[in-house]
Amino acid sequence: MVSSNKGKAIVIADYYPSWPERFEAERDLIYATCGRDAFTRIEHMGSTAVPGLAAKPIIDMMPGIRALDDARALVPKLKGIGYAYVPEFEQDTPSGPGIPLRRYFRKDVDGARAFHMHMVEQGSDFWVRHLRFRNYLRAFPGEARAYAELKRDLAAEFNARLAAESDTNVGYTDRKTEFVERCMAAMEERIARGSPVVLAGYDPRWAEVFARLRAEIVATVGRDAADVQHVGSTAVPGLPAKPKVDIAVGAVTMERAAAIVEGLRPIGCAAYEAAQSTDDWIAMYWVEEGRKIANVHVVPHGGDRWGRYIAFRDYLRAHPEAVEEYAELKRDLAEEFGRDRLGYVGGKAEFIGRICRLAGVPA
Repeated sequence: MVSSNKGKAIVIADYYPSWPERFEAERDLIYATCGRDAFTRIEHMGSTAVPGLAAKPIIDMMPGIRALDDARALVPKLKGIGYAYVPEFEQDTPSGPGIPLRRYFRKDVDGARAFHMHMVEQGSDFWVRHLRFRNYLRAFPGEARAYAELKRDLAAEFNARLAAESDTNVGYTDRKTEFVERCMAAMEERIARGSPVVLAGYDPRWAEVFARLRAEIVATVGRDAADVQHVGSTAVPGLPAKPKVDIAVGAVTMERAAAIVEGLRPIGCAAYEAAQSTDDWIAMYWVEEGRKIANVHVVPHGGDRWGRYIAFRDYLRAHPEAVEEYAELKRDLAEEFGRDRLGYVGGKAEFIGRICRLAGVPA
C-alpha cells in the first residue's frame, strides 16, 4: 500500500512479539519530543501491527494530525531524535505515483532501517484505508496467514530477479495490490451491513445478567469448563460499554472446547463465523428473545487469553484513572468509526496492550 522496495533484498521475518512494545516506546518518544497535542493519535500500522504476521522487521507508524501544514513545525523536532524527512515521495517518480497528502519520515538504528513514519491527516483516505486493512488482518487470522505466504513468495521472486541483475522494476508492494483490494472490498461489505457502535452508561444490571447466564453455562457444560468469568467493559463498574455482557469460559483443554460449544448451542449460543476464531479462542454470541445479550469467549483456562481477560479487567477495577482514559477513548472511537466495528475494536488494541503489560501479562 506504500511505495515499493528497489535495489535491496527483501527480508520477511517471522512475527516478533516485541514489535508492539518497540512501537509503543517509539510512540512515547515522539510524544515527548513533539508534544502529545501535536497529534490526534499515533497508530501502529502495517504488518508488524498484526499479531502473528510475518513482516519486514521495520515498524510502520501513522501519526494523525489535524492539518497537513502542522507537519512543517515537527520536522526539526523529529530530526533531533533521528528521523529524516523524505519529501521526494510526495511527487510522482518512475517507480510509481507520489503521495502528496502524506509526510514521510524514516529512522535508522545502528545502521539499519528501524522505523517508517507516515504522517497524514486523521480521517484522510490514507488513514482510513491503512487502518481498515490492518484491522481486517487482525480480525481474520486465516487471511493474515495467506498474506504472509503471499509476501514470502513475492519476496523470493523479487530477490531472485535482484540476484540475477534482471529487471526488478516489478515492485514487491505493487504485486500485493490484488490481495489488499479484495480485503478492502470485504471490509466495505461488512461496514455497509453493520450497525453503528452505541455505548451505554454503566448499568449494574449487567452483573445480574452475567450471574444468570453463568449459572446456565455451568449447569450445561459441567466439567468441560474449569471456570466462567465476567470480563470486558461490562465487568468494570463505571465504564461505558456496548450493552452486551462478555463472558469468558475457561475450557479445561481446547479439545474439550468443542463439547462446550455444542453444549451451549441449545441454550441460545451460536458461534461467529469460523474465520474469526483461532486455535485458542472460539467466539460465540448469546441470543435471547431475538436480541444478542452476550458475547461468549471459549478459551483455554489459564492460557494467555484467559490471563489477559482477567488481568485487564482487574487492573481497570483497581485504577479509576485508567477507566476514565478508556472511557474517553471508547467514546472518541465510536464517533470516528461509526459502523466500522473492526475499526472501533482496532483503535482499542494499543490501550489494551499497554494495560495488560502494566498488569504483568503478555499483551
